[in-house]
Amino acid sequence: MNVIDLLILIIVVTILVTIALGVMTYIAYKLRTARKPARPDDDMEGARYFVLHKPPLDAPEPTEADAS
Repeated sequence: MNVIDLLILIIVVTILVTIALGVMTYIAYKLRTARKPARPDDDMEGARYFVLHKPPLDAPEPTEADAS
């Protein structure tokens, strides 16, 4: 076995180990999220990170002077 074959073997083994670790990590993540109980305030149809801002009804209309 020469040096080139040894380097190719190291690269192939490294790639296969990386793929195996990625698959195992994904499986562990899915198992962990499946065990986590759902929070009662989880509403999938509502906005999770943003709250709709409704301006007050008695606010004055913007004028051209406000735009500049």
